[in-house]
Amino acid sequence: MAFDLWAKRELIAHFTWREFVGRYRGAHLGLVLSVASPLMLMMVYTVVFGFIFKGSFGGAGGGKGPFALALFSGLIFFQLFADTIGRASALLVTNPGFITKVVFPLEILPITLLGSSFLHFLCSLSVLLAGILLMTHTLSWTVLLLPLLILPVLLLSLGIAWALAAFGIYFRDLEALIPPMLMALTFMSAVFYPLSTIPQEIQWVALLNPFVGFSEMARAILVFGEIPDWKVWLYCCGVSTAACLVGYFAFMRLKKGFSDAL
Repeated sequence: MAFDLWAKRELIAHFTWREFVGRYRGAHLGLVLSVASPLMLMMVYTVVFGFIFKGSFGGAGGGKGPFALALFSGLIFFQLFADTIGRASALLVTNPGFITKVVFPLEILPITLLGSSFLHFLCSLSVLLAGILLMTHTLSWTVLLLPLLILPVLLLSLGIAWALAAFGIYFRDLEALIPPMLMALTFMSAVFYPLSTIPQEIQWVALLNPFVGFSEMARAILVFGEIPDWKVWLYCCGVSTAACLVGYFAFMRLKKGFSDAL
């Protein structure tokens, strides 16, 4: 699997860049939107959860500036996931020309979708790091652990994207179901609140959702300068790796019937 995809790296890079740039073709603001969009979301959520509902993240301090940073750190990781799978179910349906080309490796299309979302994530991450520097005048050494958090998020996103792309061509209703499911998952993923607000006796249930762990670890690494819980990290890595493998093999198993399902 990995060696086969690595052999197609140049093709993946080409289509990833085309997907990234193509999203803003004809838009006057262009790539500015990739930064402006998550910033606007952050401001809305900060007002709603920070000022109206008086939320806090404990270690983020009492001000709304640190609260916004803590919220944004969890939000950009979830947005990487949501941006990828939000378009995955319609990926093959909207690109029928690739299916008719027998020699084209269809399995790279979800990767290019993820790659485009990852480039947007990097734009948002750069804004977050700049905000942390502006408010605290320093970055904790724990920022070096960031790749350990990014990798499982990418694996989980890719695995689900493969599965949704494969099933989406057979079940066209998936495209309509994904947005409300993502909205519900956002509120279940501790993006807007810390895990500590959940009763301790049921926190383990919440942690079954890997994005609760991702949100908590993102805040720990980026904002609080703390080492993440390695048990939670190992669990998230296990779930993400399993999802990636299952998604890939499901895609390859169903691939033979794509042309007939169009």
